[in-house]
Amino acid sequence: MQINSRTERESMQNKAIVQLGDGDFASADTIYKKTGITHGCVRVVLPDGMPSWLAVGQEAVEAVLSSKQLVRNALEADPAIRPYLSLAGDFPLSEHILFADGDDHSRMKAVLNPSFTRGSVEKLRPWMNDFVDGLIDAFIESGETDFIQTIALPLPIAVISKILGVPEEDQSVFEAKASVITGVGNGQDQSDIQQAGEWFFEFSGKMLDQRMKKPEDDLMSVMAQAVKEGSLTDLEARSNAFLFLSAGYETTVNLLANGLSALLQNKEQLDYAISNKDEESTSLLVEELLRFDSPVSAITYRFAKEATSICGANIAPGEHVAIALPTANYDEKIFTCPAHLDTTRSPNPHMSFGKSIHFCIGAP
Repeated sequence: MQINSRTERESMQNKAIVQLGDGDFASADTIYKKTGITHGCVRVVLPDGMPSWLAVGQEAVEAVLSSKQLVRNALEADPAIRPYLSLAGDFPLSEHILFADGDDHSRMKAVLNPSFTRGSVEKLRPWMNDFVDGLIDAFIESGETDFIQTIALPLPIAVISKILGVPEEDQSVFEAKASVITGVGNGQDQSDIQQAGEWFFEFSGKMLDQRMKKPEDDLMSVMAQAVKEGSLTDLEARSNAFLFLSAGYETTVNLLANGLSALLQNKEQLDYAISNKDEESTSLLVEELLRFDSPVSAITYRFAKEATSICGANIAPGEHVAIALPTANYDEKIFTCPAHLDTTRSPNPHMSFGKSIHFCIGAP
């Protein structure tokens, strides 16, 4: 959004603070109505009570994600908002790539990236095909199933377990703890999450010790070797294992469930997807499902390490900036008929995988 005049800049800077509710981030239209803008940055209070700036529209979202003045390190946050940041600062497994900046981020990424290359993931294809066939075989005779319980929940946790190298005998406990940590299923209180996090801390430490003694072809072995060589600390290895669980589980469950729901509500697009299973068509389908109903609706934990300006908004040092992701993915300046599901949409510059150095490591 172009902010051309001093009056326009001051109007945006002084706009009344908007209180956002828990469900507001799910819809671009809701954000537009609540904030009164379609592009730019506006002061808000997040659902948990934390004061923040909110980036709306793709230009502002991209500017925030690409800014070198906005960092993930919670130590840069103004002391007044630090009580809201327990997950970023006090949680025992927060020393991972998602909360890292600069050289620390580059160092961790150099260790982790090779495990997520196309070639590395392709090695898992035969196993994944067999696993999905088994899930489908379990209900195919009855002709009906609860998709979330039989596909969307077990598939991501099985894949994450396989990548990390979680032993089969530990996977049921691993899945139960993952559900608590990520909030899948809901109903967990903070003490449950803390206990599950402490369990994962101990569990990941034992796995690292085992892989140091006997490496295998999995991510925990890669990180164990990095700890030996000094390119990761023990806590960073445990934290990154936790990150792949927490970031990879709920988001994939949401993508599978939201994607199927979107297709069932758009029969023409569903029929096209069924009839066109080639790699290119499937890739376009997945990208559009990511845009249409993103697994993540808000991105938080960006702090100004120094004064900066985003689309005319003057961000002071220590202030927090959040992102309304649907407003980037439904931006009418970027997408034709954004409210329409189009499984052939190309190009499709959605922002669901993020941008810049924190672009999702698991993205294709």
